[in-house]
Order: sequence, then C-alpha cells, then structure tokens
Amino acid sequence: MAIIDAHMHLMTATMFRRTMQRAGAATRQAARDRARVRGQTFQERIAQLEAVPLAEQAQMWLDGFDKAGVAAGVFIAMGEANDDLAEFTRLHPDRLYGCGSLLDPTHPDAARTVRRLPSLGIRALKLYAPAYRVHLNDRAIYPVYEAAAECQLPVIVHFGITVGAFYDLMYANPLALAAPGRDFPEVTFIIAHFGAGFLREAMFLAYHTENICVDTSGTNNWREYVPGNPSLEQVFQDALRTFGPQRILFGTDSTFFSGYRKHILEEQVAILDRLGLSGDDRHRILDGNAHRIFGIKD
Repeated sequence: MAIIDAHMHLMTATMFRRTMQRAGAATRQAARDRARVRGQTFQERIAQLEAVPLAEQAQMWLDGFDKAGVAAGVFIAMGEANDDLAEFTRLHPDRLYGCGSLLDPTHPDAARTVRRLPSLGIRALKLYAPAYRVHLNDRAIYPVYEAAAECQLPVIVHFGITVGAFYDLMYANPLALAAPGRDFPEVTFIIAHFGAGFLREAMFLAYHTENICVDTSGTNNWREYVPGNPSLEQVFQDALRTFGPQRILFGTDSTFFSGYRKHILEEQVAILDRLGLSGDDRHRILDGNAHRIFGIKD
C-alpha cells in the first residue's frame, strides 16, 4: 500500500521573513525578540535555511520518503511564499505536492491570490486561524472560500494550540468553521492535528457536515493539555466513530528541522493495526483520501 503524507511543511528563509513581518504588525518588539520556535529564534532559523537550496531540500525529503516507505507528501507554505512552494514542487511533481497559504485572508487581494494557486501547480490552501485575529466565519473571509470553491481547492485549517508565540488562541476554536462548512459544501475543509485540543468541537462539526475532515498530523502532544490526557489510540477511536475512515487523512507535520518523522508514521500505523481496521479503511486513511481530496493520480 502506498502512503501519502497529507500534512508537511516547506520552510525557506523567505517564508520565515514574511512570518516575522506579519508578527511585527501586532506584537511588541520585546515579544518578537524573545520568540523562539522549538528553541531557536527566527533569525537562527533563517540562517540555517539560507544555506540549503531548494533542490537539496527536495532530495532530503525524497530520501526520507524512501526510508519510510512514503510515496508522496503535501507540503504547506509558510508566510504566503507560494512562489517558493511552486518552485519546490516542480522539482519532483510526481512526489511533492503543494498547499498554498495566506498572510491575511481579509486582504482585498486574498481571493486573487487563491485563484492564482492552480496556475502555480498548487493543489490546496492552508489557513492558520490563530494567526489572523479574525474568526474564520467572518464574512470578510467569504471571498477566499468562494475562490477555493471556484478553483476546487481543499482548505486545510489549523485550529487549537500552536508552537507559534505570536498567535491568539481566542480564534482557535474549530466551531468557527460551522458556517463556512455549511455555506460551501463543495469545499473540503481539513482540520489539522485532530483540532489540536479541540477534538470535541471538531467532532460536533462531523455531526453537522459531510465536507469537514481531520488529519492525524504531528506529535499530537496537545493531549497533555486537555482533561484526561487521552491516549492517541483513544483519539483515533473517537475520530473513526464520528468522522469515519473516509474523512481522516494521515500526516506527520514534518519540517525541514525535524526531517521526515518516520516514528510518527510507525506509531500511527501501529494504532491502525491494533484497532483492527479493514484493508480498505487503512487505505483510505493512509493514502486514498489524499488521492481523492488533493487530486493526486496513482
């Protein structure tokens, strides 16, 4: 069985610079200076990335895929650097797929940016709810959803807790997707990381809609910050009960700095084994749903 990783991150120096620019508009200088991403400042991350050309990054990922038995991955751009992403995916278009991003979905040009993504070979859009300081059911964002519907782009959304120091968890509740999910039934919405602490709210959405999915990506250590500290196996059971295997996508949340997270793949495959899923249901989660939602051919 082929495996498609539906949630990975491309990182470039340009992407980190644009992320810093976005943070600068709303964050005190002292907070920006102290901000770290898993132990390193943004400036330290930028210096590392400047030393690695995109072609070298691409080969790093292909080597990681081969060692883990992964056929392909969907890479998310940081900081609306969608041209960098397009250049990266063109290096190996049969294995590297792109998901574009927006710095500000309320910007007058945001919908135009979304409509440009297919011409770049990009197959999806990522929204990062805690970063925007506007709820995702705000009508100011509806032109973005209209553009995604027009271009047949699925939309990955990060809700819940985050490693980012600049973000506001007041905007992190997946229930903000209830109205857009209802109003744009032709758009497939994917809630990343099982909702990253808002699994219950994500499951409510599963009850009301057919076009909202979840992905399994990341360490899912948000479990340590919710009552009961449920096991990852329990999280899978809850998601399977509510979303069903046809609305769950496998992912690792791998980044340049982590390398390919083979241990997450192995952990999640072992859980699927213990849960006794049928071959068809395993196929849906590990690659079939990604094929269908992102338009990836065999």
